[in-house]
Amino acid sequence: MVYLALVIPLCIIIILRKTFCETYVSPTSMFCFIWIVIVSLMAFVAPTFYFTYEAVFYILNFSLFFLIGEFLFFGLNNGRFLKNNKKVFYDQNFRYRLKNYTLVISVISLIGSVFYFKSFLNYYGSFAEFLIAGSLIRGDLFGGNIEISALSILAMLLSYSAINLALVYYSKFGFSWFQIIPFFSVFISAFSQAARAGLVIVIFQIFAGKIFRLISQNKVNVEYRLLKPLLYAIPFLLFIFTIVEMFRHQNFEVNIDGLSNTDSALSIYTFGGTAGFSSYLSDLHLFSNELTYGRYTFSSLYNILGIAKAEPGIYDQYLNVSPTQTANVYSIFRPLLEDFGYFGMTTWALILGFIANIVYYKSINGSLVAVSLAISLYIYLMFSFIAPLTQFNSFLLSCVLGPVIIQLSTVHFTFKHKTP
Repeated sequence: MVYLALVIPLCIIIILRKTFCETYVSPTSMFCFIWIVIVSLMAFVAPTFYFTYEAVFYILNFSLFFLIGEFLFFGLNNGRFLKNNKKVFYDQNFRYRLKNYTLVISVISLIGSVFYFKSFLNYYGSFAEFLIAGSLIRGDLFGGNIEISALSILAMLLSYSAINLALVYYSKFGFSWFQIIPFFSVFISAFSQAARAGLVIVIFQIFAGKIFRLISQNKVNVEYRLLKPLLYAIPFLLFIFTIVEMFRHQNFEVNIDGLSNTDSALSIYTFGGTAGFSSYLSDLHLFSNELTYGRYTFSSLYNILGIAKAEPGIYDQYLNVSPTQTANVYSIFRPLLEDFGYFGMTTWALILGFIANIVYYKSINGSLVAVSLAISLYIYLMFSFIAPLTQFNSFLLSCVLGPVIIQLSTVHFTFKHKTP
């Protein structure tokens, strides 16, 4: 059976990785776990969705090279890294500075999201008209009809960086009121666009933050302690998804037709990336010879640099994901294959696994810079069944700005005033 051809090897990879790790929450294990869950659910919930042995080949190869990348670091360092890696400690002054920097960035992103939402209200004329726009919102947005100020977009780019910093603070020092602010920014921007991806990413970020909070507290049985937040996250995701679908289609009645449409949309969103990648391999891959060198993996970055115009949802091309449904999501694998080919994709996995090993073990030893990078890496892996997060400039910025702000928080600036 095609599903078992992926699930069984991924389970073996998780067990193999566990022999070198204290828990099952290492980066490799997290990536394999996500794909085991998605493929297993697909087999039972959406058996009509396409899934091929060719797709298994590429997903399994990515997993293996990711694992090799993690082991490669051990081999190059002969275990010295783990033996000599000292614990990192932070004082109260660092905590105060990190809080202030996070608060400033969070407020800026929140202001940006408010002005972003105001652009939609200006276009539709009133809040009431916006509420009945439904599916027209995304068409007007991607069609360039809605004028949005560059300043609000730049401010909003800080939203994922602010959440990253808030979760880093949480992992080390626990919960504080200011950590809520950047989440409002994402909720407002997602509501403005009638979008789902931002909210899903936020849930993954919180889950990743919880992992490193437990690790920071030296908790045992981290995997079992994650079951409770996972059980909270699933109904919340379903609720958010249902509300967004109702808003998009302007159907707020709870009836069989509405639930059926929501169920169909949820299946496409959850399994469409895997099935779409399978369709791409069967129908298009053999006929696409030219590499696009990052156009789709880094679509928003290429767009802002003027290299190539970004398409709505990475691709505006819809393929069959089942005999009766179509979608334009293709997991992380179609962009990687089109941009860099098979050898580029496996090299990407190898490098990512190598980096993952470094940040994972440094985060265990208390480095908050490593925790920031690890949170970004984990949500990239968890979102992999839908699309590459590298398509979002806000995500790319968080991979850089988060560590920079944390490092900046270790520095105490003094200003000397000269007296005449």
